[in-house]
Amino acid sequence: MYQTGVYFGRFCPPHRGHLYQIIRASTLCEKLVVVISDNRDQTEKICREDGLPVITYQLRKQWLTQQVQDMAHIEVRVLDETDIAEYPNGWEDWARKMKNVVPEGISAFFVGDQDYDQPLRQFFPSSAIELFDPSRSRYPISATEIRKDILNQWHYILGPARPFFSKKILIAGTESCGKTTLTKCLAKLYNTSWSEEVGRYYAQQYLGGDETIYTDEDFNRMAYLQAEQDYHAMRTANKVCFFDTDAVVTDYYSELYMGHRNKLVEAFISPEKYDVLLYLSPDVKWVADGQRLNGDQERREALNGRLLDMYREFGFGDRIRVIRGDYTQRLTASIAIVDGLLNLKKN
Repeated sequence: MYQTGVYFGRFCPPHRGHLYQIIRASTLCEKLVVVISDNRDQTEKICREDGLPVITYQLRKQWLTQQVQDMAHIEVRVLDETDIAEYPNGWEDWARKMKNVVPEGISAFFVGDQDYDQPLRQFFPSSAIELFDPSRSRYPISATEIRKDILNQWHYILGPARPFFSKKILIAGTESCGKTTLTKCLAKLYNTSWSEEVGRYYAQQYLGGDETIYTDEDFNRMAYLQAEQDYHAMRTANKVCFFDTDAVVTDYYSELYMGHRNKLVEAFISPEKYDVLLYLSPDVKWVADGQRLNGDQERREALNGRLLDMYREFGFGDRIRVIRGDYTQRLTASIAIVDGLLNLKKN
């Protein structure tokens, strides 16, 4: 058994083929160091070419660390290749940096590419080279193929990385627009997770149902709790995740109840978190539930305009899809939008 093994790669993103090789290598050494090679400029370039946000080395290290966190003899480290000539050049500089990243000495390299064999033997003559499944017979996939077709290669992406790649649909609107029902219906139809509106239950859970005693701190907590709930929903998403309201709505209610906006709440607002905002118009029947206060249609229209203006103010403009009509029309329109995001064919 080797003392210290190294398995290296870009892992952009990490997938089941990587994990298979990591686990196999870990059975052959006392300690396995998984090394993420990263050139910031190259990473930005390939992600931009594939129409993706930048998959930073920090994200990749988080994903891999989460995947192996209960395997004590596996450690994830990073090798900065920013000032090294692009592969297949720069091996000498790369080897020098690798020795700094793994100063305890490298007993063996575990690789899946035959082209690595000769240069590794040249610069690490005392290290064994273990070539494993170069034909990718068990998991016939590469990170490049995944980046170019994320949703159809979903089953290859490691679980901790999936929230980054899932489509994120925000559903918002004023009182009694059917947000909660639509969110749940869509999540169930697409066999995925969703996040409920924290503010809807906050007064009942923390204020004894008395909405006259809100404080600024309550709205701060709502925004935080909503963000936490959203995060946990994303961790179990199946290609798409649905969110019932966000911090813009919390800020809107701060203005409605407190008479002013809330800067701490606004720190949670980020249009970049979502691919689409399904904004529901107040053109369905208002339903009293003991909490709703604004059933007059003229008032509903005014509040609707105010909330929609706030979304535009915070930069959601090109993400907004206004949904109108009865409940059937709303569901049909929403499904068409989500299908478009997922590139699903019409039946």
